[in-house]
Amino acid sequence: MSLILLACSVLAGDQLLVGSYNSDSVARHDAATGAWISNFAAGGQDGVLGMDIGPDGALYVASEIGNTVERFDAHTGAHLSTFLWDDPSTVVNELGGLVEPCGVLFGPEGELYVTSFLQDAVYEFDGLGGAFRRILVPSASGGLNGPDAGIAIGPDGALYVPSYWNNTVKRYDRVSGAYLGNFVVPTGSGLQRPRTIRFPGDGFAYVASEGNDRVLRVEAFTGAFINAIVIDDPLTTQNETGGLDGPTGLAFGTDGRMYVASGNTNSVLRYDVSNGAFVDVFVAPGSGGSSFPTSLLFRPDVRVYGTRTPNSCGRGATLALQGSSSLAAQSARLELAGAPPGEPVLFFYGAAPAQLPFGDGQLLVQRHPIRRLAFSQADAFGRAQHWIDFVGAAASSLPFQAGSSRFFQCWTRDPAGPLGSGFNFSTALEWTFAP
Repeated sequence: MSLILLACSVLAGDQLLVGSYNSDSVARHDAATGAWISNFAAGGQDGVLGMDIGPDGALYVASEIGNTVERFDAHTGAHLSTFLWDDPSTVVNELGGLVEPCGVLFGPEGELYVTSFLQDAVYEFDGLGGAFRRILVPSASGGLNGPDAGIAIGPDGALYVPSYWNNTVKRYDRVSGAYLGNFVVPTGSGLQRPRTIRFPGDGFAYVASEGNDRVLRVEAFTGAFINAIVIDDPLTTQNETGGLDGPTGLAFGTDGRMYVASGNTNSVLRYDVSNGAFVDVFVAPGSGGSSFPTSLLFRPDVRVYGTRTPNSCGRGATLALQGSSSLAAQSARLELAGAPPGEPVLFFYGAAPAQLPFGDGQLLVQRHPIRRLAFSQADAFGRAQHWIDFVGAAASSLPFQAGSSRFFQCWTRDPAGPLGSGFNFSTALEWTFAP
């Protein structure tokens, strides 16, 4: 199902995280108003670039100059650990030779992809413990030159990497690392110095073109150029972009708008995603001490809990919430990753947490009462999703009410599971509903 971008507000409880390179910080902003809340506690980061929410619900931040990936509590901003680093007291290089991490992205099975802008390569790590696995994309494969922070996994399951210095977006197989061709090229599109690519689920991909202050829209499966959705018309006196200068990070809100980090004005601008019209300056210049913002990420107000339990295809399934925690927004979906491919899955929720060994895993939601949401089927990558029916929930025996919490999990069929029970469970979510 494609992402439906609703014309409503992102309400209380959710946050927009803004990572800034020069200020070595990640600022938390209210996702409804853009107001600054606080900055993440220092974890030794130096040169903040890409960031992503991990399967444990924590925020992982690339520190390019510090040569580390730092881990933070995504709710409070507290520093939890240095997740990736090379221990100088050991002979082995725990980073596998990685220098200057730039982009960080978790795959559907919990693997962590990290780009090296200096080495023109993509590294793969164990997303659970941080152990180096392999160099997925060797240096300069397919002409990769300056892989930037805004990497993404496309609807076809491939890895998409902005190649900054030669004005292209490269496409790679996530299993073999094989180069699959250029996805976006400068000819026809005018792409200059790409920083980020995003697939919001509306049939298009969006690319931040830093070199000419544009955001490009292309067809999501072919990369065919559609238009420069954000562009300043040189034939007019006004600036139709609202003053966009050096676009870097991109994010899409549940309000149907596109958020763009304007690196050279230290701000975040907001646009109508249907036509690229400038809406407003959402995060004011320098708010929270921001200096050259590079990454944007919306975080709904949920808490991940429970441990991953191994299944027949890997370390276990994880559950995440995408969209807003707001009841008024009515724009949220549950996303399952790491399940046995092609097998049935069941989304459900309850009124309280639990921890009960059951099947090959752990039932993390109190049994009585439990409300079933929907049966689905994991795709070839072990993924499934369920859009929340807020109207149906209101009429249920476990209604969603502002200020209350519900606990969500997913059951997965697993005939080849390690304990032979035939089923397993994902990690769980505590969702506290905003108004």
